[in-house]
Amino acid sequence: MKILVVNGWTEEGDLDHVKSGCNLQKEIFTELITSTLPNSTIDIFNSYNNVDYDLNNYNAFMWTGGGGNIYEENEHNKSQLDFCSNILKLNKPIWGSCWGMQVIVTALGKQVKKSHKPEFGIAKNIVIKNPILNKTIYKSKNIVFDAPAHHYDIIVDIPNDFESIAENDNCIQSIYSARKKIFCTQYHSELGYDYIANLMVFWKKNYSKIINELDFDALINSLRIKEVNDNENRLIELKNWLKLLN
Repeated sequence: MKILVVNGWTEEGDLDHVKSGCNLQKEIFTELITSTLPNSTIDIFNSYNNVDYDLNNYNAFMWTGGGGNIYEENEHNKSQLDFCSNILKLNKPIWGSCWGMQVIVTALGKQVKKSHKPEFGIAKNIVIKNPILNKTIYKSKNIVFDAPAHHYDIIVDIPNDFESIAENDNCIQSIYSARKKIFCTQYHSELGYDYIANLMVFWKKNYSKIINELDFDALINSLRIKEVNDNENRLIELKNWLKLLN
């Protein structure tokens, strides 16, 4: 099994992770893939490196989270969308997390917009409203669940051939296309709650106009506790998806 991990972060964004003491998200994906599929081979695509890939050599693709807004015009976004368009032509399995979901939806001609209520740290009360994946990707997942999350933007439209699978009061939280072999989440099953907490502490000044300091500190503490109690549950769908590739 050969998998290409598409890094959604810019070089500056990756550097922020290093400064915060957090592993790069592309490395987290690599570790999860190798722990679930030990015989797999993994490569990583970065928009900021000029490296050519023969996409036909890969069995599947996984898109990490990222920063910024996909509807803005810049070189990073253009690179991500162009790369996505080439991958979509192959009709091979794709996993998209948060930014990855937004890139895929945009590449398929649908809209992403700023959310009326950003979800920082946690997306609560996500409901699996479409049971089509309850015996596969969402096997053993609670019908109502929380998940790690960090996003300012949400998808507006579902592309053709896709179905909304899970939602909460804020937004569509996962979509799926059987024909295109694509599964995407707006949340981050791959990232620990404590991992997101550490990033938020590093980026604390970014939240000053959104949340007061007392509530921010309470949120960070709750995320650290949540990771202790919910580590295995948050990984269910990602591990199920990987096992289905075999």
